[in-house]
Amino acid sequence: MTRPADPSAPTGRVPAPSAGRRGAVGGALLAAFGGFAGFNLLLSAMPAYAVRSGAGPAGAGVLTAALMAATLAVQPWTPRLFARLGRRRSLALSGLLLGLPCPALPLVAPLPALTALTAVRGLGFGIFVVAGVTFTTELFPPGRRGRALGLYGAVVGVAGVLGAPLGIALARREAYGTVFALATGAAALVVLGAFGFPRAGAPEGPRRPRSRGGALRALRPLLGPLLVECASTTAYGVVFTFLPLTSPVAPQALLAAQGATVLSRLGAGRIVDRYGGRPVLVPAAVLAAVGCAAGAVPHRPVLLAGAALFGAGFGAVQSATLVLVMRAAEEHPAGLGVAGVAWNIAFDAGTGAGSLLGGPVLALGGPAVLFPAAAALLALSLGCDLRGAVRRRSGAPGAG
Repeated sequence: MTRPADPSAPTGRVPAPSAGRRGAVGGALLAAFGGFAGFNLLLSAMPAYAVRSGAGPAGAGVLTAALMAATLAVQPWTPRLFARLGRRRSLALSGLLLGLPCPALPLVAPLPALTALTAVRGLGFGIFVVAGVTFTTELFPPGRRGRALGLYGAVVGVAGVLGAPLGIALARREAYGTVFALATGAAALVVLGAFGFPRAGAPEGPRRPRSRGGALRALRPLLGPLLVECASTTAYGVVFTFLPLTSPVAPQALLAAQGATVLSRLGAGRIVDRYGGRPVLVPAAVLAAVGCAAGAVPHRPVLLAGAALFGAGFGAVQSATLVLVMRAAEEHPAGLGVAGVAWNIAFDAGTGAGSLLGGPVLALGGPAVLFPAAAALLALSLGCDLRGAVRRRSGAPGAG
């Protein structure tokens, strides 16, 4: 029998009781599809709606910024929310915050009102994304989490593949009433999925660490995977934001990347369960870096192949980093909730950094500089993670 290659591999621990798990898993996947389908639908349609309402391109940027700012602002508070409300009510609350503003969107035109409604949705999305990964993780023992989180990620990917193009298509037809009705219905799926969780008391609240120094030492194993996660989503932000501006085959390339991401998350989860997270993370990050760098090559076959490589590597990085972070967090007094928050913040911060910082880099050096630079950042983050892992295993001073 193959010995696990790293601490994220199966440990042989006894699975948690399975009563009600099937309904909870179904509810989590239903909520994941609804939440991310609605999010991508509005994310792709709202910029055009803002311009149509008189806010202009700058207003469209304000709406996206407000959405992500509210998402990031609420995430650090979600473990306390989960401890107070429990899984069912926390997930249902996120669905309500995502859905209730949607019927009001066609009734308002001023940018401040649109921004306020968008920020409410951002609060709901921030709660929703942390709840999704945290609750799904809690439903499975360590040896099955890779497969479970891979399935969850695949559902998220399918929702994105369907929601984003539909939002663009409906916006081009100015069918905004349909957009907002579909987004409301998608949020209702989140509320419906919440009822798959049992009517149990709130999860045990996070236990306070004895000292700040002890907390930092316990959190240190999370930093390497989180750094790789942040760098991978920075590359994601660069590819999905700027490839459409630099290549005429971007629609086909991004579709190839999305499809490869879905398949990769499914397959990577099974491999993570068998061999652990880091043996998957290393080749996945290399694939993603190579695929990202291919964006600098102005040839259709190279771009399409590179996009598929990037999607495959990116999807596997998501599964591997999430399992590594959750596994490391089991030794931390605050547990899985803090890990879910940290991973989602790394994801959102990286995506935002790639979209924001990639513009000046593209203006200064063009695609020949932008895409290799994002790939180099990902490779550098992987090297830092591996160095930290080696130091921890060898018991080097300061390695924690």
